[in-house]
Amino acid sequence: MDRTRETEKGKAREKTREKAKEKAKEAQQPVTGQRADGIAQEPSAAAAYILNAGKECILPDPGIPEGGGHTEEEYYALPDDLRAELIDGVFYAMASPTVIHQTAALEIIRQIADCIEEHDAPCFAFIAPSDVPLGNEKKTVVQPDIYVHCMAPEKDGREKKREAGPHHKSPDYIVEILSPSNPENDLWRKRELYQRHGVREYWIIDPLAEKVYAFRFEHEERSSLDIMPNAYSFRDKVPIGISQGSCAVDFQKIRQKLQRLKMLEGY
Repeated sequence: MDRTRETEKGKAREKTREKAKEKAKEAQQPVTGQRADGIAQEPSAAAAYILNAGKECILPDPGIPEGGGHTEEEYYALPDDLRAELIDGVFYAMASPTVIHQTAALEIIRQIADCIEEHDAPCFAFIAPSDVPLGNEKKTVVQPDIYVHCMAPEKDGREKKREAGPHHKSPDYIVEILSPSNPENDLWRKRELYQRHGVREYWIIDPLAEKVYAFRFEHEERSSLDIMPNAYSFRDKVPIGISQGSCAVDFQKIRQKLQRLKMLEGY
């Protein structure tokens, strides 16, 4: 029985590596069209992550259902030790966060939480792992790295998009830190998903290239794939759009922490 399971894992590992090689080959080609315009003026950062996916690919787990048409109920029935998200009825495996990922996330949410408290804002900040179901269809549950819920006026028009029962209200603001193992989820798939469900602001953090891409979807009628983000470096203090100038994240502090971490870990 154990030998059969190992054989299945070996086949799955080889299949995943082949897919990763195909992605890496794609990434070496000139980037054109919506993909080039979708992330930023420098697609090389995304390409670097896709290239790294060949080395750090997520092996499919036999416990995660394949194919489409899955529901929230199936998601919540998964064993606790399986890391996965459900997006439009399809399960996507998740890798465990690295120490660089965790260090950046903790500093970002610390700054956000401090600002919320300082201004006594009607908002709450959360950090992964935390299940966030989206939509009436009950076929999407994600785990954003960081997200913020704010109390909105009753007559706020976006509530039609965001509210689908008390447990399905979309966050106002989401931060995702890129993972080399599945970059397309954050770069493209989740961008469209979050805009569709009324998320007002979405940041993609690229710690490898020390870049921040801020998408502000509020009042936008264009597709997220047609929207150019505001691009910042880890030397900038990046304003949080939904705070109307009250809050910002100082990425210079994050950069300094990551540099100390690299010295400690011997990177």
